[in-house]
Amino acid sequence: MEATVPSPELSQFLFTAVGNHWHWFSRLSWDYQQWLDYLNKDSVRTWVLYQAGTIAGFVELNYHPVTVHLEKGPSVELKFFGLLPAFTGKGLGPKLAQAAVALAQQWLSRSMPNTANKMPVWVHTCSADHPAALATYQKAGFAIYHTTQEPADIPGDYAEAILCRNYLHSRLSHFAAI
Repeated sequence: MEATVPSPELSQFLFTAVGNHWHWFSRLSWDYQQWLDYLNKDSVRTWVLYQAGTIAGFVELNYHPVTVHLEKGPSVELKFFGLLPAFTGKGLGPKLAQAAVALAQQWLSRSMPNTANKMPVWVHTCSADHPAALATYQKAGFAIYHTTQEPADIPGDYAEAILCRNYLHSRLSHFAAI
């Protein structure tokens, strides 16, 4: 189901609930306003996977009008993708990846009819991701385009960073001002 109302609470929850085991850290320092500003962009869309009424995972897609590194026109990036720990190993990952590709292609076809299958949908992954991530992406139709080795600057205090104190304090301040 697409989350059409920008909700920092939902997106921050999804990011940490799915990403904390894999040491996702890129958004741990974001405050409430940063989340709100990001989610209000027309280039960001989020879908939530439910299993028996419970959030099981999510897909975040980013539309890029020009894909500089591919030297091509529009594309959609599978920015974040994953399942909550209780839902891994149940065959949902490949289905969610296939759905993500279909959603990205639909988005592209609406912005540029008759050309969606010629425009790229792409994803970044890393060796610290779920062991089945790369194979899941490949089964969904992705191919390895480029590989690099880059050190990840995972915060040394990751257990503290995952608490997202900056977000929590800024959320309290945001609603206290209303």
